[in-house]
Amino acid sequence: MVEERRKVEAKIKQLLKELNVAQQCSLSEISRYGYTLSFVRQTQEGKLAVIQMEDKAITIDEDGDIDHNAQIKIRR
Repeated sequence: MVEERRKVEAKIKQLLKELNVAQQCSLSEISRYGYTLSFVRQTQEGKLAVIQMEDKAITIDEDGDIDHNAQIKIRR
């Protein structure tokens, strides 16, 4: 269990390196509510951070803008 947690923490640290400062600041704000960084997707507009809490997904664009109504499909 501890080993699995370390793997998750290492994955999140790697993903954080892909975010710019604006995205990291926005992520810091919403992580207080239980959201965690799931993955970073490259789009035509730039990198898009996808943050999840249970079944709810939100996104943060390169300007640091948070979209609470993101129309993003997540495969399981």
